[in-house]
Amino acid sequence: MQLKPSEVTSRPVYAPLAPQIEAGRHWLVLEAGAMDESLLSGLASRFAPVAERLQVWWVGPVHQALGLNSVTVLADLPAWQDALSALGLPLVSDRLFVQGSEPFVWSVFLAARQLGLAPGQVQLAHAGSQRRRVWCTHCHGFTDGVTTNLVDCAGCGRHLLVRDHFSRRHGAFMGVMVDAEQPGVRPAMQEVFP
Repeated sequence: MQLKPSEVTSRPVYAPLAPQIEAGRHWLVLEAGAMDESLLSGLASRFAPVAERLQVWWVGPVHQALGLNSVTVLADLPAWQDALSALGLPLVSDRLFVQGSEPFVWSVFLAARQLGLAPGQVQLAHAGSQRRRVWCTHCHGFTDGVTTNLVDCAGCGRHLLVRDHFSRRHGAFMGVMVDAEQPGVRPAMQEVFP
């Protein structure tokens, strides 16, 4: 599923994952709930040329045959962080490829940055739900799994308008108090991010 293009320039644009033949180790991180058979089949064929340098991490329960070599199944993102840390410091030639929902891929991206990978060493691809992670500009807390244009902040409880502006620093969309200018005046709630 492709996300609709946005006129907001902060909105991430995702290309299909593709190996970099000249690079060293290839690490592929996949979110279980976002993958289907056709995505897995496409990834298996695209990454076949680097199969001997490919490590695949499947994050979440396995409900299907993966069709990829060298797969490590992990329960959650902290387990993936531990697995990556155990490999030692990343080399300049290492590459990380991540496919899943937007909150998942950005969580992996931010964790990889903390572990020493540069932005140019990471490719992200969106798959699955369009649900958003929202960062509150007031309390700086996060609200996950947002499907509507308005949401109550999980941190401070303010009624937030979910903007299309994306913060790469936070790996989330911005949420601003919906009725700050005119208290009590709010647009109708709509389901917009299934």
